[in-house]
Amino acid sequence: MEENKNIKELDAFIKKYINEIEEETPSIDFTANIMGTILKEEQSSIYKATPLISKEVWVVLASVLAVSMLFVSKGTSLNWLKIPKMRIDYLSNIQIPNLFENITVSNLMLCACFFFTVMVFVQIYFLKNHFTKRLKM
Repeated sequence: MEENKNIKELDAFIKKYINEIEEETPSIDFTANIMGTILKEEQSSIYKATPLISKEVWVVLASVLAVSMLFVSKGTSLNWLKIPKMRIDYLSNIQIPNLFENITVSNLMLCACFFFTVMVFVQIYFLKNHFTKRLKM
């Protein structure tokens, strides 16, 4: 019973308090202000993809590859780098059966495979551009 009395007192207090509060009306451009704030927050939280391998690392890899090709092409070897010689003459003794000797593929099939491969790469290119433009908006 005591709980009901407390609830009734609380209910009466809330009704009295609500009656004392003045009604507020929003400003004329309330909706525009809210939408502007939402758009600003959405634009600031856009995920920007970063590459896994940075441009500096690609430059270093390319320069290492170029320098190593220069050493190989000039016939010079690095004396301080001792690479053991590997014997690969046993590879010539391995006999691989011709598994695909009875399979024939027509020129039409080869052209179709080439065409579909090119189309897949074209789609990848256009889809990448499409989604990049959507992220920038």
